[in-house]
Amino acid sequence: MKREKTVRLQIFLPIVVLMAMVCQARSNEKLRLTNLKVEYADHPIGLMVENPQFSWEFDSDRRNIKQQAYQVLVADSPEKLARSEGNIWNSGVVQSNQSVGVRYDGSALQSSHTYYWKVKIWEAHGNESIESDVVVFETALMDQSDWQADWTGFPFGWVGKVLYFRHVFHCPVAVTSAKVYLAGIGYHELSINGKKVGKNVLDPGTSDYAKQVYYTTFDVSDFLAQDNVLLISVAPGWYGMPKLRMQMELTFADGTRRRITSSDIRHVTTGPTVRSGILDGEYYDARLEQENWLLPTDTIIKGLPNETWGYAPFVEPPGGKMVSQHLEPIQVVEEFHPVRMEETSPGVYVLDVGQNMAGWMHLNVLGKRGDVITMKFAETVYPDGTVNQENLRTAEATDTYVLKGDPAGEQWEPSFTYHGFRYIQVEGYPTKPALSDFTIKRVRSAVADAGQFNSSNELLNAIWLMVKRTEASNLHSIPTDCPQRDERMGWMNDMTVRIEQAIYNYDMSRFYPKYLVDVADTQDELGRITCTAPYRYGARPADPVSASYLLLALKSYEYYGNKDVLDQHYEGLKAWVDYLNTRTNAGILEYSYYGDWSPPAEFGVAGAGYGAISKSTPGALVSTGFLYHSADMLAKIASILGKQQDAAAYQTLALKTGEAFNSRFWDEEAGGYGTNNQACNSLALSFGLAQNERKARTLESLVNDVKKQGYHLTTGNICTKYLLEVLTENGYVDVAYKIATQTTYPSWGYMIENGATTLWERWEYETGGSMNSHNHPMMGSVGSWLYKYLLGIIPMIDRPGFEEFIIKPYIPSGLQTSAGTYQSIRGEVKSAWHKTGNRLQFEVKIPGNSVATVYVPTTKEQDLLVDGKPFRKHEYVNYQRQDGDFAVFSVPSGDYRFESTWTN
Repeated sequence: MKREKTVRLQIFLPIVVLMAMVCQARSNEKLRLTNLKVEYADHPIGLMVENPQFSWEFDSDRRNIKQQAYQVLVADSPEKLARSEGNIWNSGVVQSNQSVGVRYDGSALQSSHTYYWKVKIWEAHGNESIESDVVVFETALMDQSDWQADWTGFPFGWVGKVLYFRHVFHCPVAVTSAKVYLAGIGYHELSINGKKVGKNVLDPGTSDYAKQVYYTTFDVSDFLAQDNVLLISVAPGWYGMPKLRMQMELTFADGTRRRITSSDIRHVTTGPTVRSGILDGEYYDARLEQENWLLPTDTIIKGLPNETWGYAPFVEPPGGKMVSQHLEPIQVVEEFHPVRMEETSPGVYVLDVGQNMAGWMHLNVLGKRGDVITMKFAETVYPDGTVNQENLRTAEATDTYVLKGDPAGEQWEPSFTYHGFRYIQVEGYPTKPALSDFTIKRVRSAVADAGQFNSSNELLNAIWLMVKRTEASNLHSIPTDCPQRDERMGWMNDMTVRIEQAIYNYDMSRFYPKYLVDVADTQDELGRITCTAPYRYGARPADPVSASYLLLALKSYEYYGNKDVLDQHYEGLKAWVDYLNTRTNAGILEYSYYGDWSPPAEFGVAGAGYGAISKSTPGALVSTGFLYHSADMLAKIASILGKQQDAAAYQTLALKTGEAFNSRFWDEEAGGYGTNNQACNSLALSFGLAQNERKARTLESLVNDVKKQGYHLTTGNICTKYLLEVLTENGYVDVAYKIATQTTYPSWGYMIENGATTLWERWEYETGGSMNSHNHPMMGSVGSWLYKYLLGIIPMIDRPGFEEFIIKPYIPSGLQTSAGTYQSIRGEVKSAWHKTGNRLQFEVKIPGNSVATVYVPTTKEQDLLVDGKPFRKHEYVNYQRQDGDFAVFSVPSGDYRFESTWTN
């Protein structure tokens, strides 16, 4: 990539500057700079990146706005920045429309510092400039040597308990700054003077603790008084044995500084959270609460150790590097009451929250001291109305609360566990409860909402919501497979087809780079990655369908313009593909564990792998296809990074693998691949392995099989995605639409017809103690199909981060309207179409500083209008060509309305 030229304003843009000075007063209300981000985060605190990326959105009420140049200033005080003095970094005026991935190139950022930045941009067509507001970011402990704290715990007793660490300290004068860097693993919660610090729950994010230990940064300046008591509770979480590392940096008004660390915090005990497990739930005894813990005095503790308080010893470090948590923390993102309650037997109440979800329940209760309330969580109920926990397997999924007998009433919710559930069975409630006594809390990584979809088909709308809810339930610092049973793992084979359905619904710009690190941490010296990341289930090496390693990096670049992830993980991606190549025989990759996992039951191998292994889709076909796909992706990544020799080598590997694939699996007589079933043929078509006449014959075989199956699919989690996409792209959108809108088994509509609010793990409705999750995102690729094909919103990899992108909607004959939005890294994208008779109205919105190639469906090009006028007379929309049933336009930023003749 050609390096952008940086020059000083007075040298290169004197005319533009003079014109901008004249125009600025009248234009500022039209131009807007919004969503300024550092490393894809708003106002990050605890940034641990040496050369962070800056980005901003550029918007206006006008059309056709384009950034011509930018200037970024970074200072160590707001006063300097107000004087446009970038003493930390002044990028100079850079002639570029780049507004994503602008790399910091100033003085070395210091640990625990606050920095101020702003950006000024020049608009290309209006000769105007605009300057942003001042934005703040704060660094964490940048170097491992900045940590002066030891790990503490209590390894010789209290196994499985939640530990409470307590420390009292005095502030002699007013505090001007107070930062806490906290790693309490598995999970921690911090309170100062009786107030919980922050909104985070289930903090920090899970990882391979021998490789990465995430810590959270808190600004606690407003929590401090002259005398203070600090209480940190640490639960086993995913780590198993609570351990604490903490560092507090205090700056006082007189200029003095003080550091308090976990090495100083030696008072530890157990408390009201008697035990807590992610899978089993939490047991809380309110009778054990000690109000005097909140008093800022050490006089309550008489010598150490004693029967209550232990002396916290230093413990063995977990081994991993201390890393500031940059991805969005897990938080409570929504609260609501259950929709109904049934008393199934005297004193046994079953609550229905109306949907399958992940989170917990908050209690309001009045009762006697010692009353015990139990809450059992489940996805389904038995015929008698009581909860069915069979499919949770060994997970108890039960919370228990013991009342202290407060006459004013009591409130409680768990702190260190979460559940996947729709139903809650409550027993031991002192009186007959009301629905208002219970508040349901949705808990997930607090990634921002990104996409919306609506159509004239209510089933499609329900499917969209079902997919979105399922993804929401499975974002807990890693992309889990399910939120309810004894698993909750980040399965790599699921991720291969799940990545985009999450991207279109949520902002994954920080979540995916973190998860890529989890994947990289599983890699060994042979290049092998594992089936799950962090590695807790599955095998090493992972099934070759785990192309998600490459896809996570490539999609982060494609959708978010994040080139860093390609640089950071390139050697690891190479090592994985190289390893796969070592396992080939005559170009065929033989080993396979999952393949096209979990097809409809009649197409699975009975008695093997829960019946989820396909009996008609050869594992070697799937694995070899994925070697081709991975080599092809790696060639693209190498080319993006300017590694042309590698790009050529991996393109050659892809070519050789494709030849071997065709030689081994093409069936000339049948006119398809492998067993000529839907999975084999859709995979070959999707990866581009079927060419020319073979492509036409394979497509014909695929369509014929779909029709033979009554427009039902026979695919599993992997090839279901490819099936819908290749049918749509190759002229069979109506066939794909019939599959997507089926209501009989197997289909998404069948799930909904049988009460599903989230996706099932299987196409069948099963409730026993096997592979029967009812909240499982791996079957949700129809969710990305809605955005990519009915709305038609697709990024362009050669202009990543929505610098340029495509809007190409496909119009099924059975659908009258489709509308939606996607919040891209450059701003909101909109696509909405509506059929009236033989006329199609099609509206699009292109964000500022972007250009879209818009494909307008039309069967009569000469009748096409843009904003009510003939398209050739439009000021901004530029006609490119006719492509089949689409008129193709280059469309700059703004809102536009197309009208065309459309019959199908």
